[in-house]
Amino acid sequence: MFRSVFSVLFLVLLVAACARAPEPLKRAAVSEELQSDLDKLGVMPDAIDAPLTLYQAIARAILYNREYKLAAMETALSQRQFDLAKSNILPALTLSAGYSQRDKYAASASTTFDGNTPAPLGSDPSYSVSQDKNRSTANAVFTWNILDFGLSYVRAGQSADRRMIAIERHRKVVHNIVREVTSSYWRAVAAENLLGELGPLLRRVEDALEDSRRIETRRLSPPIEALIYQKELLEIRRTLHTQQRALMTAKLELAQLMGLMPGQQFQLARVEYIIPEVAMNISLMENTALLSRPELMETRYQKRINQSEVRAALLSMMPNLNFTASANSDDSDYQKYNDYVEMGAQVSYNLMSVFSGPKNRDVAKASVDVAEAQRLAMAMAVVSQVHIANMNFAQARQEYAVAEDYLSVSKRLTKQTRDAQRVAKFGELEVIRQEASLLLAQMRRDIAFAELQNSFGTIYASVGLDILPNNVRDMSINGLSSAISTSLQTWGLKYKSVMAAGNRVRKPISKQNPVLGVNGFTFAADTFAVGQPVAYSVGMQNGTRLPDWLSFDPATRKISGRPPKKQMQLSLRAIAQGPEIRATDSFILRIDNGAQNAPKAKTPAPFAKSTAAKPDAKPVITAPVATPKPAATNGEASRFVQAKALSDRTAARKYADRIIAKTGLPTFVRKTKRRNPPLYRIIIPAFSRSEIKSIREQLSTIGITDSFVTRQ
Repeated sequence: MFRSVFSVLFLVLLVAACARAPEPLKRAAVSEELQSDLDKLGVMPDAIDAPLTLYQAIARAILYNREYKLAAMETALSQRQFDLAKSNILPALTLSAGYSQRDKYAASASTTFDGNTPAPLGSDPSYSVSQDKNRSTANAVFTWNILDFGLSYVRAGQSADRRMIAIERHRKVVHNIVREVTSSYWRAVAAENLLGELGPLLRRVEDALEDSRRIETRRLSPPIEALIYQKELLEIRRTLHTQQRALMTAKLELAQLMGLMPGQQFQLARVEYIIPEVAMNISLMENTALLSRPELMETRYQKRINQSEVRAALLSMMPNLNFTASANSDDSDYQKYNDYVEMGAQVSYNLMSVFSGPKNRDVAKASVDVAEAQRLAMAMAVVSQVHIANMNFAQARQEYAVAEDYLSVSKRLTKQTRDAQRVAKFGELEVIRQEASLLLAQMRRDIAFAELQNSFGTIYASVGLDILPNNVRDMSINGLSSAISTSLQTWGLKYKSVMAAGNRVRKPISKQNPVLGVNGFTFAADTFAVGQPVAYSVGMQNGTRLPDWLSFDPATRKISGRPPKKQMQLSLRAIAQGPEIRATDSFILRIDNGAQNAPKAKTPAPFAKSTAAKPDAKPVITAPVATPKPAATNGEASRFVQAKALSDRTAARKYADRIIAKTGLPTFVRKTKRRNPPLYRIIIPAFSRSEIKSIREQLSTIGITDSFVTRQ
């Protein structure tokens, strides 16, 4: 009976398996899911009821960006996978219970065994029974495999490292979002500022085109002049349309980054164009990036995973030791003891692991070497990205300054053209041309500022800056935007001592009185602690090469050269590359112009030569010339020369840049602390009294005659 039941059940399962076929999704189900997706994507938990600032836009992108949510979910999944890996370390404890039924008793007979041959079973054997037809059993089995325990422990460590990799990838997503939102926000600001003015100007161009065509048709002017006029107007219209298309998508890109559907309206806050400042020098940026960039941290964790794989390969070559213990219960009436405990131990060894184990270990070791090579390649890429970001930021500042000057000239030229048109009553082409040029100048200025902010955000990403607090999920939009604002405005301060623990600079060059004199400047041999042999190099602090008049000899560690008279100091960086480690030190090299440019002094004669007119005159004794003592310097400015004080920070920064460009003097802007409204002072540091006169003379050559010395 049971055999027939099993046969029928097997045939039913076989037919069901063969009947399975691909089934496409129904359009109704897809349409229903599509509508549900649109409803979910259109949900905006926090309505935008006020103009958005940059920090609010970043906060919204962090909370509602789909890519960020996906990275957060992947991080949560890695945590669950780690919890699962930890549970695999536990030994196995299996509980089982069962019931069995037979239609007949398991009766058996026995016979004697003699001479390796069993005796024949008699014609009427005696059967015995030792098992019931119906049985109920239960047991609890504890199993502990030592080899599985060791491998599970290693796998749990690897799962923990994979969770840390997921966290680093989550950090990278945040860095990308901050950079992309910063770029899109400032491009959207430029679009809002200019698209409103672009429409009226385009309409004026169209009206002027129509007028010109009527003039051409009626022969009121020579055809060549009319066609040239139309050609210039069409060129202006083409340029305006090109710029309009470039700006129209900026706000849509920002909305997408913030998790908004296209068409959802929002306004941007009115902003002030303030040039950002980087609070870190290039050496600190390098060290910070190497310490905290997510990509580098990921390679470090991957290397640790591969090292654990070497241990797993060694463990797989070990003998297997298995412990078991079980508590059993059987309700059979034929057993004397229905409840009993059973224990045992077993050792096993796979002899084939002698051949496969070493190969697995070699593969694991090779993967460690590959991970190390990947880490070094990534470190090189990270350092290069830091330098590229820093150079792009410096270039973007210069381009923005040029765009500001160009806009200023365009404004004045447009005003002069309008005034001349009202007086002379000439055609409107020149006015339209100048107004279009002015609008394009404004556009270039705004786009240049957007690029400046984008390059500044790229510095954030290249350094590996973390701007988010730990309790992001519990914060509101305003709270998170305030925390982001505070973090971004003070981001350089938190890294000032990041490399203090493992600093390889024993004797900072700034403490060695770095002054370039007649004999050059040589830093000490024990400046760096990087091992031997060591290779030295010196370049500018912004990553560029030394100027043509300056040279560095790695063998003697000597910097030498004859500078131009206007040169006062240089921001340099020394690099020491040892066998395995590298160290850098940034410093200010001051120029001793007096010693560099002074003619060689002749040794004065102690006595003057007698004259023939007065043979009896006493010889004139000339006193030796006193040599002035050099001023004591410790690498810090003792006094400052104030060139100007302005009420606008942007104007002050431009003024300082003009001084740097024309004189080469190290100039910076300092804000007054006890004045409301504040003033922005343009300051030049003087490292000795002898430099003050030279600084003021150079300022006077560019028209600054009211400079004065201050100690603050």
